[in-house]
Amino acid sequence: MVYRVCVVGAGIIGVSTAVNILESIPNVEVTILAEKFSPDTTSSGIGGLWLPYLAKNTPQESIYKWGKTTWDHMMAILRSPYADEAGIHLKPIYDLFDVELDKDPFWKDIPLSYRRCNQQELDSLFPGYVSGFFFMTLFCLCRLYIPWLMKRYQARGGKVLKQSLSSLSEIADLYDVIVMCTGLGSHHLLGDKEVYPIRGELVKVKSSWTIATSAEKDGVLQSYLLPGIDHVFCGGLAQVDNWNEQSDPKDVQGVLEKCAQLVPSIKNAKVISSWAGLRPGRSSIRLEKENLRIETTIKKVVHNYGHGGSGATLHWGCAQDAAQLVMQSIQELNRSKL
Repeated sequence: MVYRVCVVGAGIIGVSTAVNILESIPNVEVTILAEKFSPDTTSSGIGGLWLPYLAKNTPQESIYKWGKTTWDHMMAILRSPYADEAGIHLKPIYDLFDVELDKDPFWKDIPLSYRRCNQQELDSLFPGYVSGFFFMTLFCLCRLYIPWLMKRYQARGGKVLKQSLSSLSEIADLYDVIVMCTGLGSHHLLGDKEVYPIRGELVKVKSSWTIATSAEKDGVLQSYLLPGIDHVFCGGLAQVDNWNEQSDPKDVQGVLEKCAQLVPSIKNAKVISSWAGLRPGRSSIRLEKENLRIETTIKKVVHNYGHGGSGATLHWGCAQDAAQLVMQSIQELNRSKL
């Protein structure tokens, strides 16, 4: 028997989950259903570096597990002929703080060449910051990576359906298992009031040879710079409960001013574009299965959403676990038919 699985959502979480379901479970027909596809999703606009961020109360052991699996997955791509096509690159980064840190991050042994910054580095490059880390991390350019994954998905027979949903009752009778990778949309579709927007503003400027940098002050991310070949993405906003998806000139100016404090050459850089996106915040990442009543039907549903600013960092590990939950749901359906 062929089981029909619908993955709702086509961001980095949805597409990676669909790929894992299709590649790990026999006798399934998988459909990605979404209102927006790349390059129009929030995921497609993100900077996409490997660095756990805004995952709030998600257990550290889960973040470590999902993060390590995702790191290994992206490293395998980096060492393949498809790295450029998939948008996977390895770059050094400084992670800076205005207070002395008493311990290293729990994920420190996952990236390459992790070490603490020495005083000479801080004084020479980043005056005003008293501690920091240096490591080699992976960058995932999602506007390339998601279409690359989608090609892999469709090459195995995965289906795609562009559709706007106002209720799960619209698809409840069409699929055996529904996988919710709806990010911020879970607030409305599932009535999950723990889901909230964390608005960010990403400014692309003309620049080169800039060091990748992330900096915190007073426990809050102030700025980050993610360099490309001939441009730099500047960011740092994390506005909770702001639903505005339009770029704001005041926010753009604020981002550039903070980034210029960190890397002064940004002050005179030409702005190429700006973009606002809403990260799907939640008290903790929701990755679980349930038997959900949808009107008069009890439906097998798997949830995989609420990743905050860690979607690119955790996506493959979460996708693998979500696929396992889909497998368990199908096994339960099999047993119910006996």
